[in-house]
Amino acid sequence: MSERAGASFTEVDVVENYPFRPPYPDALFARLVEIAPARGALLDIGCGPGKISRVLAREFETVTAVDPSWSMIALGRSMPGGDAANIEWIEGFAEDFAIEGRRFDLTVAANSIHWMDHARLFPRLAAHQRSGHVVAVVAGDDAFEPPWQADWLTFLGRWVLEVTGGPLDPVGKARQWGSFSAYLDIRGEEQFLSAPFEQSVADFIACQHSRDTFAPSKLGARGAAFDAELEEILRPHAVDGRLTYRVRTKLVWGAIRAG
Repeated sequence: MSERAGASFTEVDVVENYPFRPPYPDALFARLVEIAPARGALLDIGCGPGKISRVLAREFETVTAVDPSWSMIALGRSMPGGDAANIEWIEGFAEDFAIEGRRFDLTVAANSIHWMDHARLFPRLAAHQRSGHVVAVVAGDDAFEPPWQADWLTFLGRWVLEVTGGPLDPVGKARQWGSFSAYLDIRGEEQFLSAPFEQSVADFIACQHSRDTFAPSKLGARGAAFDAELEEILRPHAVDGRLTYRVRTKLVWGAIRAG
């Protein structure tokens, strides 16, 4: 049996590098609260360390945060807001965790929907939705058009081919990400640009190892060469060893189609 997609997120090295990912724009959280039909129950699927759950726990009565990686959940519990009494952390897949009698006002999948089996997921969500239930899909927590963009794309093209054996395919990736739309009546779509985010070169490189393609287990002995080449690209753009960039995040939301 082949390894389930996204299995690298259970690996300790990937989890340890996850805190180096930049935060989502503040405006995204405000919009998620606005589109929720009520602030009763939030479901965060593929929650990782709770980048959504830990913030929105201040806005919702209950938050159910679900992820198949126990290590991600342990990290989330240890981070600011992760010990909130109204967050229930559940280890499991969105398609089959012990959902029991729960019903939700808002379901959020942030940088996770493409790992899920939509044909199993959406009927399950529909069976546990409250009136007016909204599904919100979020994508984008990387540098948006940074000063090193041209060199970065060349670097990605070479290393994606090296690691996966296939070419960098942004169009195909976007198509895969958007395949969930067949199950939703789309109500809105927005993009949010963050305030400038500052990060050391070393932390930016570590962030890349929190992503599935460049997980340490996939790079193996090539990891040192990957890091050295990326550092060479980034250093000219750093001030006192630190980079500044923005993050652009996309939000799509809608209601689950009947039938």
